[in-house]
Amino acid sequence: MPTLTGPHRLRIRPLPAAWLGLAAALITTHPTQASAQADALRAADAAQAAAVAPRPALPDATAAGPLPANERSAALAIWQQANARVAEFPRGHIDILRWEAAQDGTTSPATAPQGTSDTLTLGAVLTQALQSRPDLLDQPNLSAQERAQRRAELADVVRDVQGAWLGAVAARARLNRATDTLENARTGAELGRRMVVAGNWSRMRHLQELQIETAARQTWLAAQLAEQVALEHLARRIGLWQADAIDALRRRLPSDLPAPAVTPPQPPAIGIEGAVLASQPGLQGDRLRALRLPSDTATAAWEAAHARALEQALKDGVPTALPALSDPRALNDHRSAHAVQARARLLTDATRLRSQAREAWLALNTHHTLALLTQDEALARQQALEEEVLQRYNGMFVSTWELLAAARNRLAALDQVTEARLAYWLAEADWRALLAGGHYAGAQSASMPGSAAAAPKGH
Repeated sequence: MPTLTGPHRLRIRPLPAAWLGLAAALITTHPTQASAQADALRAADAAQAAAVAPRPALPDATAAGPLPANERSAALAIWQQANARVAEFPRGHIDILRWEAAQDGTTSPATAPQGTSDTLTLGAVLTQALQSRPDLLDQPNLSAQERAQRRAELADVVRDVQGAWLGAVAARARLNRATDTLENARTGAELGRRMVVAGNWSRMRHLQELQIETAARQTWLAAQLAEQVALEHLARRIGLWQADAIDALRRRLPSDLPAPAVTPPQPPAIGIEGAVLASQPGLQGDRLRALRLPSDTATAAWEAAHARALEQALKDGVPTALPALSDPRALNDHRSAHAVQARARLLTDATRLRSQAREAWLALNTHHTLALLTQDEALARQQALEEEVLQRYNGMFVSTWELLAAARNRLAALDQVTEARLAYWLAEADWRALLAGGHYAGAQSASMPGSAAAAPKGH
């Protein structure tokens, strides 16, 4: 995968392979019982004010018209001086504008420091979340059914927290990209304004660049809201209620989601369906009980009476009332009714679990392939295309606007990589929860290239 370089590019650094481990440090120091009680009491106190953390304001739009008449000559002189220095910069006028911003002492949001070295791992988030679930403990006096129920609930909690963490990391990466895209659009709009002033560009072309800038500002606002919503979802699951703590949470998130391993997921030794069925102690208990249920002439007669009731109810099409069991022997044979109903429930549960196993496994493998395909082919080719456009720009074969468009396309490709990785890790979380006996949230559909990713379900 090509290295991402340049002041306006994002670096994707995959996290270590053990990013899913639970051995990471806590977000904060383990609270004592007294401090935990005090924190709970303060959080529930309506008089405890917690101001909303300030958020960066939307940058102003680039001026729609040229400079005032008394500044036209000065602007033209500045533009001519900048043209004379274009050869000193790899990307010509784009780097000139960045250099001017640096001389003014301003820092672009895209190049401002992001986060700290104290990266918040999934393990730390899970540890914090499970501190608020002291009921999810294994104890010697638990029955097998109670232990299985708690294990399934733990799997659901882990899956939900993992989904919230993944969503927050992805939202942060998308906001960073939206910031870069906005900087790109503002650069184009400002270059267009100067060219209008210099008299070598039409106002129509400038208005087109302003439209691109407006769209980028809209995307930036939407990405900012999406990041805050994702942070709030994560904060609710780990028990953070102070605005400043949530703002600190944002700064500690990784800059992007890790890439999946190149090796595709390997099925369990007993098979995907067998592994999921084995994770359900309740189902295995129902199967053992079903083995002891009667299967004789009486139960066959009850099943035949049930089939006749269904046939009668369906003879006029879709039934609007319950099928009526009218056979006197079947009505009084509670033993056979119980046996047939128990086997039917067992079949329904086993069918559901086997189907979910196949669906989850297919989703996991498909999203794994899609994530690698998006990263290794779509993004890599878009980066190579941008480099080709840059070389042609330096040779004066293409314009600045084509270079800016190539950069925007690369940023869009990076967004597609993040979406594909998010879909994979959510599918991985679903598969793990299913193997641990948790409830299945349902697979996401794979997004078509260039479309928005499917919204996560059940996370």
